[in-house]
Amino acid sequence: MRTDSTRISDEARNMAKNVIEKNFGTEYYENRFYKVKNDSQDAHEAIRPTYPDLSPEQIKEYLTPDQYKLYRLIYNRFIASQMASAIYDTITIDINANEYNFRTSGQSIKFKGFMTLYVEDTDDEKESEELGIANIPYLNKKDELKKDEIQTKQSFSEPPPRYTEASLVKTLEEKGIGRPSTYAPTITTILTRNYIEKVQKTIYPTELGKIVNKLLIENFENVINVEFTAEMEKQFDEIAEGNKKWKETIREFYGPFEEVVEKVEKELEHVQLVYEETDIKCEKCGRNMVIKIGKYGKFLACPGYPECVNAKPLIEEIDVPCPKCGAKVQIRKTKKRRIYYICENNPTSCDYISWKKPKLGEMIEESDEELEKEVKKKKSTTKRKSDTAKKKTTRKTTKNKK
Repeated sequence: MRTDSTRISDEARNMAKNVIEKNFGTEYYENRFYKVKNDSQDAHEAIRPTYPDLSPEQIKEYLTPDQYKLYRLIYNRFIASQMASAIYDTITIDINANEYNFRTSGQSIKFKGFMTLYVEDTDDEKESEELGIANIPYLNKKDELKKDEIQTKQSFSEPPPRYTEASLVKTLEEKGIGRPSTYAPTITTILTRNYIEKVQKTIYPTELGKIVNKLLIENFENVINVEFTAEMEKQFDEIAEGNKKWKETIREFYGPFEEVVEKVEKELEHVQLVYEETDIKCEKCGRNMVIKIGKYGKFLACPGYPECVNAKPLIEEIDVPCPKCGAKVQIRKTKKRRIYYICENNPTSCDYISWKKPKLGEMIEESDEELEKEVKKKKSTTKRKSDTAKKKTTRKTTKNKK
């Protein structure tokens, strides 16, 4: 993650050539050089396998499943980057039927090239369908075609799809915001602070995220914008290259910024947060508990704080019954803030657990084993932390007694 450079050493290029010619043939190799972007973090070589002779399959038994998937991705992309282009035959057919005209297009692949090893994946299912290759036979002009079926479809303009982690990083890169080493921490930060949540691969803003975003845009318009962030990145690069003094940059920014912060702090003193009230009674004082948002997401709290400090987790449920036993299905989150669905009877009398939201009438025979392991891992980690905290408390108490 320390580089977005596409530069590789001559040694790596030669190793890739040997692997390609040995495994695929000389016609699959193409000596490729890629242009480096002006703002690329080019101090490091491109991410690649150290020894291309070691294929993912050869070392799979020595790796964990996650390590294997990551190594395979890096390995295949690197080798494919030095392979020849794919060649297609493209065909477009116009079909005249009475006064109507129908058109269809398709491609047939002549030479797979780099696609023998690697094809770019996509998070957008619609885009995946559009990338599919329709295999159309060769036709002559004025050939008669037999109608099988004609599908009618009305299209409407749609809003842009929501971000996934991959598309968000791509946008940050295009806008010149941050650098490779900051993309992952940025997404982790807004996830842990509960500004966003992930449903499957898609990112959605939370209510807290919307409120914080609104406050920042209304009060820090000159700072919370793409142009400012990209400009600061350029100034940092100039400082790193010795063309600008860092004290000047800080002075230019901090003077006006401090004034705005002081102004906003005074205005926000009068802002009162309105919490959503529930019909759940507080066990200690009898008030209706409210929903608050903390570091780890939503929770139930007594509105009588600080006189009453009662608080407990908020368990969200969906309106679809468990596909296995018909009980209620709860929404939970993993350690990495990913949403999953679990039966309220799990693990006592039902083992239903899934990444996907269940549908009405859906019958499931097996649960997600990978998810079960992740949840169990989270529970064991929490227990270890709790045990460690107890030990520390005991040691402190003993020491104080002495």
